[in-house]
Amino acid sequence: MLRDSFWYPNTARGFGLLVVVVGMVFLHQSEFLGLMDAGTLVFGWLPIQLAFDIGFNLVGVLILYAMYRAAPTPPAAFEPTREER
Repeated sequence: MLRDSFWYPNTARGFGLLVVVVGMVFLHQSEFLGLMDAGTLVFGWLPIQLAFDIGFNLVGVLILYAMYRAAPTPPAAFEPTREER
């Protein structure tokens, strides 16, 4: 059951997506990077935490698009496995 799922890393692409998602989970905790108390400005006006969040969201969108492209296509018609009563 698990080996047939999309998340099982049986290909290089699946393993890469799994590693990227786990990395994004770690990076989501931005206090590990010390950005919460940083007073640094990007471009002279944008706080570093906000710039990190914007970049994080853009990378997340790209990852979701890659997952959409990598996911198997669903069957054309639904075929129930049990008889309906």
